[in-house]
Amino acid sequence: MKKCFLTLMSLLFVSGLITACSENGPDNNGDNTDIEEVVPGTNHKILIAYFSEPLPDGIDAVTSASRVIVDGDLYGSVQYVATVIQEATGGDMIRIQTAQPYPDNFDDLAAQADNERQNDIHPTLATEIDNFDDYDVIFVGYPIWWYQMPMAMYSFFDKFDCSGKTLIPFSTHDGSGWSGTLEDIRELVPDATMVDGYSISRNNTATSREGILNWLREIGMTE
Repeated sequence: MKKCFLTLMSLLFVSGLITACSENGPDNNGDNTDIEEVVPGTNHKILIAYFSEPLPDGIDAVTSASRVIVDGDLYGSVQYVATVIQEATGGDMIRIQTAQPYPDNFDDLAAQADNERQNDIHPTLATEIDNFDDYDVIFVGYPIWWYQMPMAMYSFFDKFDCSGKTLIPFSTHDGSGWSGTLEDIRELVPDATMVDGYSISRNNTATSREGILNWLREIGMTE
């Protein structure tokens, strides 16, 4: 019985009901309260900061959902979206990493993430960005874990002051969409400008390049 319960919790951890993953494109509606549609101006200093914990290849679909293969190259799902953004905008890209690495076993990772969530633990980050103040546009990317941002994202907003900057979120999920995370970011950084983000099912990430590029044009980040 306990094993069955853990399996169910692991399925939920990846971000929601697996059976809800039928969308064919980005989920950019939902909770976009107080979100700007376009980034004003064109002369920006851009940072793409993303959190991605792709697990080793395994036999279950849940584990493999964190990984995508595009043109023979292996990416974490959030990493792939970040890479397309970086190539299109020319911004600097950095992976958000914790000082203590997460387990590479799915059940252990899910359990640790749940413990952090329930106890509001903000893990210490290893990531350093010496010139963070120089950036005016920050893309922030993350998967949905337990229907919210990984707690490492809360650590990111603790460590790096995004007040006065333009924030552009992007996320991958397994059916739960933004899951309230836009509102969470707004509460964490009330003095930042939020721009319409990009959220997509992990099942569709490998074929999302054109959708990402269209979104970047729509928000004024590329021509």
